[in-house]
Amino acid sequence: MPPPRPLSALLLASLLPVSIWLIVRPLMTHLPLAALSASLGFAILAFLSTLFLVPALGPAFVKAGLKGRDLLKQSREEM
Repeated sequence: MPPPRPLSALLLASLLPVSIWLIVRPLMTHLPLAALSASLGFAILAFLSTLFLVPALGPAFVKAGLKGRDLLKQSREEM
């Protein structure tokens, strides 16, 4: 199994302040689409946390034996 890719510091340094600004900005001023701005900020935070957590926790899940084929996907014989 190849080692996980490291999280890009440039990506983290650029997207984290943008997401925090999108979340905090509607609280400080009145915006017509405040909920959309906050939702986009939370989506960016979720993206960054996924980029960090999936490679970091992957080996722990494999070590616990949580691997195998996806049971929700249909196999070619069932199609």
